[in-house]
Amino acid sequence: MTSSANVALRVVAIDDDVQHLKFISTVLSSKQVVVSTAADPGAGLGLVRKMRPHLVLVDLMMPGTTGIELLEEVLRFDPGTEVVLLTGQYSTESAVEAIQKGAADYLTKPVDVEKLEQRVESLLLEVRKGQRFLELENELLENSQFAAMVGHSAAMLEVFHRIRRVAPHFRTVLLTGETGVGKELAAQHCTR
Repeated sequence: MTSSANVALRVVAIDDDVQHLKFISTVLSSKQVVVSTAADPGAGLGLVRKMRPHLVLVDLMMPGTTGIELLEEVLRFDPGTEVVLLTGQYSTESAVEAIQKGAADYLTKPVDVEKLEQRVESLLLEVRKGQRFLELENELLENSQFAAMVGHSAAMLEVFHRIRRVAPHFRTVLLTGETGVGKELAAQHCTR
């Protein structure tokens, strides 16, 4: 199982300005952040489909398409992806439109490195929390679902623990309890 501390944040940056892509890649790349870049919008969407990134940084104005169109495509593919639009020509109208269409943020170029790093750090924290949640949920399911026996209470977890401890070492086990409490299911699991 992957530890939540080892989860790398996947970022795709799409911008027709290659120098800006190099800048973003240099600023964000680390052991915890994997950055992929594309100068072509079509190639960028291909990266999004292939990598399933947590964050997509998109230039608002590119030849042949707009950042808003790419935003819509990315969110249609994966609504859970955070998309941040970058622009050299800030306008309130485009910022409002971007946010209304689902953008997580709208940053002006040149990008404020500190603000971008804060955004990435908070998203990395969210991704780790989500991963840890999945780990705990899987652990809970593993511990609380025993053959046909299902339970989440402390008493049932103790029963599962005892079955795990006893089953490998004993051929004969005496199970007692009232009718209908699951002695037969526990016995079946003990004999496996």
